[in-house]
Amino acid sequence: MNQIGKELNGAWEERGVIGTRIEIDGNKLTVLWRSAPVLETTFRMAQKDGLLELKLKHNGLRYQNDVKNYATIRRIIFADGKLEVTQDFPISGESQEILQKTDRTRYGNYEIDDSILPQLQGTWKSNDGYFEITFHKDKMNFCGLVTRVHALKPKNISNGAELYMIADQDSSVEGWHGFSRLQYYGGILTSTMFVCDAPSVQYIFKKV
Repeated sequence: MNQIGKELNGAWEERGVIGTRIEIDGNKLTVLWRSAPVLETTFRMAQKDGLLELKLKHNGLRYQNDVKNYATIRRIIFADGKLEVTQDFPISGESQEILQKTDRTRYGNYEIDDSILPQLQGTWKSNDGYFEITFHKDKMNFCGLVTRVHALKPKNISNGAELYMIADQDSSVEGWHGFSRLQYYGGILTSTMFVCDAPSVQYIFKKV
C-alpha cells in the first residue's frame, strides 16, 4: 500500500457534526449517515484538475430496505489531509462536506468492551416493577424486543468508575421502545424514557 493509501485508511467525519461518516479499508469505502450504512462500494484514485479524486464504482446513497436512492455522491476529493465530499440531493441540489480523520467509532467516543456482558446475564426489573430486561450472552430481550447488544466503554477517559453504555449492535439504533441506551454502573442499569410534551423519566433496573 502506498503512502496515499495509508493516509486514506480509517474513518472520516465532519468535525462537531453527527451525520456523514466514511470508512476506508484499502479500496473499499463505506458511507454512513448517523451510523447507518447507506453505501458500500469500491473505488480507485485518479488525478483530476490537479487534484486527487476517489472514483467510486457506485455512488447512490440509499437507506437499508429502500428501493430508491435519496442522494448521489458527485465526487470525493482528497486534499490537505481532508476529504471534500460533494453530494447531490433531488430537491436541495448539491452540498459539500469536509471530513477529517477521526478515532471515533460508529458509536461515537466509545469502544466496544463486551467483557462485562457476563455480569448482565439474567433478568432485570425496573424500580416500578413494570418493565423487564433479560440478557442471555449478547442477546437482550427488552420488554419483548429481542436484539443483540455490545457493552461500550468511554474512550480516552479513565474508567475507574466502571461506567458502561449498553447499545444495540446496530450502531444506528439509539434506543428501544422509547427508552435510551442503557447505562451500567455500580451493579444497576439505568435508562431514560422520552415522553412527548413532558419531562423525560429515568428508570432504574435491578437484577432479580
